[in-house]
Amino acid sequence: MTTSPTADGHLNSEPITLDKSAIVDFASRFDPQPYHLDADAAEQSIFGGLCASGWHIAALATRLVSETLLQNGHPFVEMISVSQLNWSRPTFVDEQISVRIALDASFSESPIPDTHAQNLQVDVCNGDGAVVATMSVTAAIAAEPNPGAPQ
Repeated sequence: MTTSPTADGHLNSEPITLDKSAIVDFASRFDPQPYHLDADAAEQSIFGGLCASGWHIAALATRLVSETLLQNGHPFVEMISVSQLNWSRPTFVDEQISVRIALDASFSESPIPDTHAQNLQVDVCNGDGAVVATMSVTAAIAAEPNPGAPQ
């Protein structure tokens, strides 16, 4: 599904819902802290309930960024760097997340052949539209084909 840029030029992804099994599975493999693994322990934590690992949110946001760029005609190749990542609130069981992408400066140089570097400001939002994380990233975007180049 192709999404259209918003009036302010942002690209918005489709939402993903985080269920309990996805949260616990990710945490058991990559971030085994009690508030990501056990509902009772999570209720006693500073979060007050079972919540997704921030790394899980970052990984899903990366997926959503790549899908959204591709769906909107930006030939995403790979993430080159993440210069900033902040989590501002937890994401709980059965909450949704989506990304809102602002395209910043584009550079001609990229470490990936046949691409240019595109800076992105990414807000990761929950189903209510509240920002749960922010990311400043640089993505490699495939260079436009040269119409005069031999095929």
